[in-house]
Amino acid sequence: ALGAGELVRGVVRVLFDHGTLEPLVNGERALIEIDIHVFQLLHHALAEWLWPMVVLSTIGGGWGSLAVVPLLFAVRTRRFAGSLAAVLGVTAVTVFVLKRIVARVRPCNSLADVKALVFAAPTDFSFPSGHSAGSFAFAFFVAIVLVKGTPAGASAHERRIRLLAALVLPLLAAAVGLSRIALGVHFPGDVLAGAVLGTTVASIGAYFHFAVLRRVTPA
Repeated sequence: ALGAGELVRGVVRVLFDHGTLEPLVNGERALIEIDIHVFQLLHHALAEWLWPMVVLSTIGGGWGSLAVVPLLFAVRTRRFAGSLAAVLGVTAVTVFVLKRIVARVRPCNSLADVKALVFAAPTDFSFPSGHSAGSFAFAFFVAIVLVKGTPAGASAHERRIRLLAALVLPLLAAAVGLSRIALGVHFPGDVLAGAVLGTTVASIGAYFHFAVLRRVTPA
């Protein structure tokens, strides 16, 4: 039986043979060339920051998500932690499916002058970046909850702290995405797609999180 990736690629080949997709493919080629050029610029520019990039990549690889585990055992944070875990789970599954469908080869395996730095090259496909998707899903879900979930009686100091954290978290997620480019394992397009995916899932997850809270919280 054909897998999802093989089926999609087969349909694309048929459409291309009939000239239906030729303009789109030419545009895609141009975007890929731009993506490669931007990758080369960023990859070399970030070389001086290699070890901070290693730390960021390690955190974005899932270790940061371990912070959710203790929150699941505390009654006060259990619902938040459960919603966050669901957001991260949906993001991970979506990334897995898209990688199989798109099947884009990583820069360290497709560009002659690029090697995976520090860590061994991942064996799965490149698009979208799982690190970027997971980091943005985590950052935006937490940021939305921090701002939208601010208690009515919160002090001005608490409100400033929540807002500051909500601004810093997406910046850290972006830094994780850049770290994957620095290490030679993702193109900028992979990182951007991961960021869009993670942000979208986080926004939807936050919507349902607060919808459930409204139902279970007494008026």
